[in-house]
Order: sequence, then C-alpha cells, then structure tokens
Amino acid sequence: MSLCRRHFERTVAAREATAAVTAAPGASVPGTLGERMLTLLRMHQAKFDGIMSLATKIEAKREALPDYEAYVDGVLASGSAAQDDVLVWVMLWRLDVGDFDGALEIAAHAIRHGLSMPFNFARDVPTTLVESIANAAVVDPEHASPEPLRAALALTADRDMHDQVRAKAHKALGLILSATDKPAALDHFEAALKLDPKCGVKTARDKLRKELEAANPAS
Repeated sequence: MSLCRRHFERTVAAREATAAVTAAPGASVPGTLGERMLTLLRMHQAKFDGIMSLATKIEAKREALPDYEAYVDGVLASGSAAQDDVLVWVMLWRLDVGDFDGALEIAAHAIRHGLSMPFNFARDVPTTLVESIANAAVVDPEHASPEPLRAALALTADRDMHDQVRAKAHKALGLILSATDKPAALDHFEAALKLDPKCGVKTARDKLRKELEAANPAS
C-alpha cells in the first residue's frame, strides 16, 4: 500500500469510527471503508477456514494483516468507543502470529472502551489477551520475551478473570526468567501457585529455591 493510500484509509477510518459511536454495535454502514474492511475480513476468514495446516494458516494471517494496518491505525487514533469487529479480529490474528505489541495496542483500546469478542468466543478481551501470550511463552520460554506478558498483566490488573489464567501468565514469566533472574522467577512461581496450586510449577519452584539457597547460604 502506498503512503498516500495508507494516509487516506487511516483518515477515513478515524472519521467513520467517530461517527460509528451512534450506530448499532458492530454494524457497518454500506459504502464505507468499515464495510469494505468487514467484507475483506470475511474473505480472509473463509480462506483461513480452508487451510488445515496450522503453520500455513498462521503464515496466511501474517500475510493478510498489512491490509488492515491503516484502518486499525485510524480507528485507534479516533479513540472511538464503538464496537468494531474488524478491530477485534485483527487483535486475535496478531496474537496468533506472535505480534504481541500490535495486539496489546488494540487490546488497550478494546479494554478501555469495553469492546466485545466475536460472538463465538466464550472469553472476553482481557482473558484472551493474557492467556494467548502466556500459552505461547509456556511452549517456548527460552525464546519468549517477558515484556508482552508484563504489559498484558498490567493492562488487565483491575479486570476480573479466572485465577488459572493469571497463574499461567506468572508460570510463563517464571519459566522465561529462570535463567536470567532467578529471584524474580521464584516470585512468579510463588504467585502462580497462590492463584492455582495445580498450575504445574512446584518442581520448578523447589529446584529454583534450592539453587538460590545454595548460591546464598545462610551465614
């Protein structure tokens, strides 16, 4: 997309998002950029649904995401509180492809304005955000950064969610930090166990505690 086209779509998206506050939740107005984005979204969803390979599906989402960047930028810049299903789906796709910074940017807007998840999702935006980032980190903690999880926990600190989800985030942070910041890792393991005694970090917690005691024997 050219810079001019991007600027145009960003400006139109911001204007439409502001006007959409008075429209029905999640509705699109015929002939608008929002309607075109929703149509494009449905086309991409149909394409993704036809892909069986998870790796291929993730790559397809990664390739599709730039088509929505200008629109998302415009909506976020508008500060509109209107429900926007395109915005929420783009957040989900960013989570799927590991663009956690991009997902957090949308999530902050969605949480601030109380945006809802698509109808077929049982969990809300705060829970989905924390759990998605935590799941990715637990699978590969050696290559995960602690910052997206810290940001997600801070962003959702005053939001109600299942203890098991926050426990998983603390577990992930403990696993990530075990090699570089053992005291902090131990704190996260302890926090995870307080929230969910069955979260599966007791062995890692005990091992880390022994390592710290051995490194700092009592005088």
